Amino acid sequence: MSSTPPSLASLYREYTGFFREHGFDSPEVEAAYLLSDVSGVSHTLIPFSDSIPDTDALRCAEERLRRRLAGEPYQYICGWAAFRELRLSVGPGCLIPRPETELLVDRILSVLPRGGRFCEWGTGSGAIALSLAFERPDADVSASELSPDAFAWAEKNRTDLQLSRVRLRQGDLGSPFKDERFDVIAANLPYISPDEKASLPVNVRDWEPPEALFADRNGLALLDRAIREAPDYLNPRGWLLLEIGETQGPHLLETAKRWSHAEIAKDQYGADRFFIGTV
Repeated sequence: MSSTPPSLASLYREYTGFFREHGFDSPEVEAAYLLSDVSGVSHTLIPFSDSIPDTDALRCAEERLRRRLAGEPYQYICGWAAFRELRLSVGPGCLIPRPETELLVDRILSVLPRGGRFCEWGTGSGAIALSLAFERPDADVSASELSPDAFAWAEKNRTDLQLSRVRLRQGDLGSPFKDERFDVIAANLPYISPDEKASLPVNVRDWEPPEALFADRNGLALLDRAIREAPDYLNPRGWLLLEIGETQGPHLLETAKRWSHAEIAKDQYGADRFFIGTV
């Protein structure tokens, strides 16, 4: 780095070059958002800004650049991820919420009755359950999480978002809610086959928790379990909604062949992404 204090625009050009050299798909976007986050200047203005960041901001930018070039997810670096109307704290030990999962929340909202009872299995950061509670104050919302690390992130987000009415329980799928019944159960469970690990982006493969990504039996083990076990936790005509891999739909429909209704819905890219069924 030059000893002369650099402007944001000059840092943008320099950082863009670093990201390009390291093979990032969108080097300009990476540089603009990184510098925007440490400076408070809009990412759209960064390429043209003559503002000179102070010493602390520059040191922070350089540290974030180093971590990002090493492949660490930017959400872990900055400590948060946007999800629908929420800003969720995230970090090592919990899955970073994806845009596809925002669509799952839309599907849940379409079937959750007024004043209905909802439960999320495997809540991770709490993204689905906390969004439901935030957007539907009338709903009774519960969630489970097996991983102690992820559970801690969900508890932090519940506290930070002042959504204490959401019941969080540590445990496997529905086991913490034995003898309870819900109108809707939903989950974004691990559905990637371990055989696919090498093909994943480095920021996913080397950083996000494997227990939140991979499942046995070609990624189907937990999805099959959810379909088999959900009827024990659902009210009559209750719904189960799952995020799934794009090739898993036919198998899951076969698993649910005794349900009164089951279908596969697509995501924003036209890929099969959601199992939707009612008992």
